[in-house]
Amino acid sequence: MRKSLFAVVALLFTMAGCKGSLEDIPKSVAVGIVTVALADAPNGIHNTSPAAYFVDASNVNLPNSAVSADTCAQLPYPGISTPTPLPQLDAGTPVIFATPDDTVQLTATAPDVNGYVFYRIPANDSIAVRPGLTSRVTIPGASNGFHAFSYEFTNADSLAIQPIDATLADSAQDLTLNWNPQLGKNASVVVQLAWASSGSTPNTQIFCQFTDNGSHAVEKRLAKLWRAGASKRVHAYRFLTSITNDGTDQLDVVSQYSTDSTQILNP
Repeated sequence: MRKSLFAVVALLFTMAGCKGSLEDIPKSVAVGIVTVALADAPNGIHNTSPAAYFVDASNVNLPNSAVSADTCAQLPYPGISTPTPLPQLDAGTPVIFATPDDTVQLTATAPDVNGYVFYRIPANDSIAVRPGLTSRVTIPGASNGFHAFSYEFTNADSLAIQPIDATLADSAQDLTLNWNPQLGKNASVVVQLAWASSGSTPNTQIFCQFTDNGSHAVEKRLAKLWRAGASKRVHAYRFLTSITNDGTDQLDVVSQYSTDSTQILNP
């Protein structure tokens, strides 16, 4: 039975419903996941609390921003996924997360309700991370556990979707989305066009994952549903995966930049 491996950022929960967009690991392997979640910041200072966890995985779906199906589908909103707990691995302590400006230590916490042991920084603490620039994670490793790694990676850059026209009169046309691409990296952009099929609370979405090339169209059949909906919303994020391995263990860094600032014209 194929499992889905989940992390703390929203994309890992959402992507499980999008076929063709994930990478399979066909055999048991020690996998470390480091997540870095960024979002719009009014003052331009992006403070975040990175997290990491380490598992023994088999037939697991992992996000890979370099593999994009360029597809859209109608799905429930926000969607519910149930993670399958996997055997936890010791990675030593502390895990060091560093930027050019600051350094924090991540230590193992008690298992959560799903059985995962996350390495986190102290509660109410954070570190300033610059979108589009580099950070480094250093894992001390443990005997009979996850190997030691020191890995520099690029963070997902800031994302801005150009205003989207929801005019119902355009329902016979595809809905073209435009955004600023992250140059030089194999990132992926997810756009969630949500609306209320009844009442005022959005409960349905057009979920799209696109190659991060700056533009893509939502076919008119799906775009028409969103244009005709009530209480329309747009949530979007860029995610960038950085993957390395030493021939035995694999480390995946998933950096994400989310935005809820997209303007809807003629809602």
